[in-house]
Amino acid sequence: MKSRKSNTQQKNFLLLNYFKPSIYLRSFKKVNLASLKNSGIKVILCDLDNTLIGWNQRVPNADIMNFIKSVKDNGFEFVLFSNNVRSRVQNFAKKAGIENYFWDCKKPLLGKMKVLKKILPFENNEMILIGDQLVTDILVANRAHIKSILVSPISKINDDSKLVRFFEKFLYKRLSQKNILQEGFYTEGELGGNYDIL
Repeated sequence: MKSRKSNTQQKNFLLLNYFKPSIYLRSFKKVNLASLKNSGIKVILCDLDNTLIGWNQRVPNADIMNFIKSVKDNGFEFVLFSNNVRSRVQNFAKKAGIENYFWDCKKPLLGKMKVLKKILPFENNEMILIGDQLVTDILVANRAHIKSILVSPISKINDDSKLVRFFEKFLYKRLSQKNILQEGFYTEGELGGNYDIL
């Protein structure tokens, strides 16, 4: 019979897996689109601030434009999925030629994700989300039962609250202690491997 301490440790380990990405990369520029396509992914959701562009920047650069073009050329649906306000998300989407975009998503809550799933007729295993934060992007992806790609934030200086920054730092430490994720130790961009989600 397992001890109460053992059960608590197992539960904590499973809870930490809610913050585990499917893939961990330095940047969106390292995303292996061929691998995603071979794995059956058809929709790429992407955070905006500090994932595609710095939180204080407004104009998409050549790297962003090339990435979005490659995504479309490979037959994926591309969706901007941001917690930021409508004006910022909409202006960026228009400049980058992005047709599908959602603002004020309130990640990690599932409200906008449910709306998106009703609009886009795809299965969970055909969707993946790219983002730079464990506490918003990776958590909402795992709660929605879709794959995720964690990228390092473009800028360490941002407009996140001190509480969010503290929680992110805490999560990286705990994930490292459990050998789930090591900050700065990136994967090769291949989808694969299983992990437990409650």
